[in-house]
Amino acid sequence: MKSFKDWLAEGDSLYQQALREYQELEAQILDMEKRLAIKKDELNQIASVVGKQSPEPVRRGQVELIDNHGIGSVANTPATIARALTGRGLGGR
Repeated sequence: MKSFKDWLAEGDSLYQQALREYQELEAQILDMEKRLAIKKDELNQIASVVGKQSPEPVRRGQVELIDNHGIGSVANTPATIARALTGRGLGGR
């Protein structure tokens, strides 16, 4: 059986791994945005020389991270954590 300290250490490890992955993805997105801007400039220069229209920009949605406490989610409260640690379950209040 894991101790509370082990549980917290495992949670911290999972958090650190997810944070690294998030930061790597964010860096990749920034790099792709820079590359896209460079390619757009190149395409616009070519289009002006050959008499073509510049392509319409693609509309991209913004991504927003939100906490979802909808159906099936478990609230992160001291009481919920205590029930999980004591093995009393999360179904009942």
